[in-house]
Order: sequence, then structure tokens, then C-alpha cells
Amino acid sequence: MKKVIAGFIITMLLIPTCAFTKDLIFATDPFPPFYYQEAGMVKGLQYELANIIFSKMQTRFRIVFVPWKRALMMAESKMVDGVFGLRKTAERERWISYPEEPLMEVNTVIFKRKGDPFNYTGIPSLKGKIVGVTKGYTYGNEFDESDIFLKEEVVNLRHNFLKLLAGRIDLVAAYRTVGFHVLKKLDLQDRIEVCPVTIHVTPLYVGFSKTPGNGAICKEFSRILKIFKNSDECKETMQRLGATTEVISPCR
Repeated sequence: MKKVIAGFIITMLLIPTCAFTKDLIFATDPFPPFYYQEAGMVKGLQYELANIIFSKMQTRFRIVFVPWKRALMMAESKMVDGVFGLRKTAERERWISYPEEPLMEVNTVIFKRKGDPFNYTGIPSLKGKIVGVTKGYTYGNEFDESDIFLKEEVVNLRHNFLKLLAGRIDLVAAYRTVGFHVLKKLDLQDRIEVCPVTIHVTPLYVGFSKTPGNGAICKEFSRILKIFKNSDECKETMQRLGATTEVISPCR
């Protein structure tokens, strides 16, 4: 009986207090496997998660894919209702409303050639190494500001992995889930492996532009998201999507 009552309470809490009739438009750049377009359809782990939350709010939304800088400009100028996959910064908080709850937390890790005896145990363990990074990304303040190792920038992670196999760099820093996705696409899972210790954990948000009405939508999105993350539905959804442990972790 207690389980039945608890289930009923959770169900009632998941029912939105109001339905937002406004159709929302978000801008972002393709970032597989989190959100991307395939055969004209938007797909991805974060897209699917957001779709569930907005459905519970009875609110329709869509994503337009543009270069990242343009996506930020469109949100700041209120041409769109927000941005997907956004880190929280003090500067962006001037023109973006952030939900209290991040949509997802992603782990930044070190990838190495399989069989390499190197073991990442913290920033000091990178001393003297050449680490491949992706232009425009941050890997946490300690990593970004360290000068005990050399950082080599490229425009995409695929290039970094190829440089790693060619011996042109020693290691690669990347989001764990994105790294696994790229390695699978390149069929290199058996040649490159990940170090188990995380460099940095980055919360990623659905950010809302500060247009009239979006503040209330942002708060309701956060409320529903928190409840969902504490439900069995969240775990079942992540498992259905084939998500890694990293992606499942927000489902508390």
C-alpha cells in the first residue's frame, strides 16, 4: 500500500501546474551523441531527456543547429528562447536564465593509446606530456591554467585521436561519452582506452533567454527535471538509450 501511495504522489507531482502554450526554439551546434540531426530528425541523449521533461510540461520545442557562436548570439539577442548544452558562467548569466538543475553532468577524462603504462592520477601526473585538446573547450580551471604540460589544439576530437595513434601527442583530453562515441565511429575502441580518474565534472544546462515568460518556464523545467531524475523512469530511459554510467549518474 505504501508503494502505491508513493507512486501516486510522484505521479501527481509530475503533472505540471500549468501548460505553457508557447512553442520554444533553442539554438545549438551539433554535439553527438548528446544532440544532433540525422535524416532530418533531431536525436541524442540530452535531446531525448529534454523531450521527456517538456512533454510533461505539455510544452512544444525544437532545436535549430547553427555554429556555436551564432547560437549564443541568437540567445543573447532574444532571437531564440535559449541554448542547449550550455555551461554556466557569470557573463552568460546576464542574458541567460539557468534552471537550478543541470540537464546532465559530463565527465572530462584522459584517453591514451592502449597498452600505454601512463596512469592519470591528477594534473601533476601530466607533467611533461603533450595533451591534445579541442579548440574552444574548457577542461576545468586547474587543467586550463596549468603550464606543466603542453596543450595542442585541434578543431575536432577525431583529429586528436588520429594524432594520438600517430604518436604526435601523448594523450587526449575529452568528454568521456563523446570520446567513446567518436572512437566507435572510427572503429578504434580496441586501440585507445580511457583513464579511470576524472579530470573535471561539467554540468550542462538548457539555458533560457530572458524574454518575457521564459523565467516561469525555466523554473518549471527545473522542478520537473528534479522529480524525474529521482524516478525509476529516468533510469529506465537512460538504459533504453544505451547511456553510459556517466550519463545515468544524474538519475539519483
